[in-house]
Amino acid sequence: MPRESRVVIFSGPAGSGTYQRMQEAAELAREWGYDVHIARLFDRMAKVALERYGLEITEENVLNLLRERLITIRKEAVAQLRREIESEPGFYMIRSPATFFWGGTLITGLDLDDVMTLKPDAFVVVVDDVMPVKERLASDPEWRTQRFTLRDIASWREQETAMVEELAKWMKAEFYVIARAHPPRVFADIVVHPQKPKAYLSFPMTHVPPDVFREFEAKKNRFIDELNELGIVIFDPATMVEGVLLSALEDYENKARKQGREPDPDEVLEVRVTYDGEEQVYRYTYQELASVDPLIEGQIVKRDFSMIEAANMVIVYNPLGIPSPGVACEMMYGHRVLGKDVYLIWGGEGRPSPFYTAFCNKRFATAEEFIEYAKSHVRPKWGG
Repeated sequence: MPRESRVVIFSGPAGSGTYQRMQEAAELAREWGYDVHIARLFDRMAKVALERYGLEITEENVLNLLRERLITIRKEAVAQLRREIESEPGFYMIRSPATFFWGGTLITGLDLDDVMTLKPDAFVVVVDDVMPVKERLASDPEWRTQRFTLRDIASWREQETAMVEELAKWMKAEFYVIARAHPPRVFADIVVHPQKPKAYLSFPMTHVPPDVFREFEAKKNRFIDELNELGIVIFDPATMVEGVLLSALEDYENKARKQGREPDPDEVLEVRVTYDGEEQVYRYTYQELASVDPLIEGQIVKRDFSMIEAANMVIVYNPLGIPSPGVACEMMYGHRVLGKDVYLIWGGEGRPSPFYTAFCNKRFATAEEFIEYAKSHVRPKWGG
């Protein structure tokens, strides 16, 4: 009987913390009893460069190589990796960005010929908020000679995502855009449990008061744990919080307007974000925030829609009964545009808007009610 085998390429711009998440996911999958291999394409390229061409390439100098030499080394490394996959089947997690932003130009990290050789079953673009990405790149020996603005990072992320999506379409492979802040089990499930049902969790965010949202978030996380126990993989849009940059920008512009003045391009704005229970403080000029504003706004919508496309269903978790235009749009996109099942958990005292009920398969009064329904209806439908 042939061994189980699956190849997943993990892309995403440098500085997104992708490899660390891959290692954590691989360790978890191994604890589950799966044979998982991790490969960084750069490591294979460094070996080829030394053994075949006598070149000592490092992460600091590899992108300075002539384009033709870089391509030759990459092709040989990809071919060797494919031979390894064929000789030792298993679950392979391969790390390589599809693009590199270096010296003001875009350099290809993977092309169609490469992926046709590797024959991946899935592509995962790992993304993170632009704020920590900028910090990581500034402290990384490979990237510290480069100077990135928030707009550079957001632009690179968009080009990376678009290129990988095209490669996935060519290969007819699964395609995911997943925030690094998702727990390792999400990445592990995508690699070794592709048959598990996947759900996009939609809920109100923008107009919920901070004190109310903190309590709501704790309940939401418990609900996610219950869904995980049922074998449902959850895509959570709250794993990206860079929208706070838009709020900081708007607050400053409103303040300047009330003072009867134009915003000062060089004035520094302070943004506070909590990651893993620790508050981080970031400082940017008004000009830098204003420059990245339209990219972040557009990418928030596109990224959430991409997660809906990759999911089997949309679960709307709104125990507060708070109307949300964003939630309504996600319901309509999932139900009407993509034809997916949409389940609404509505805790409001009154009946939800017709723009909610028209775009869902079934409505529930509580999360507990949905969980019981999911045990007998949702999970069996997707083979769980």
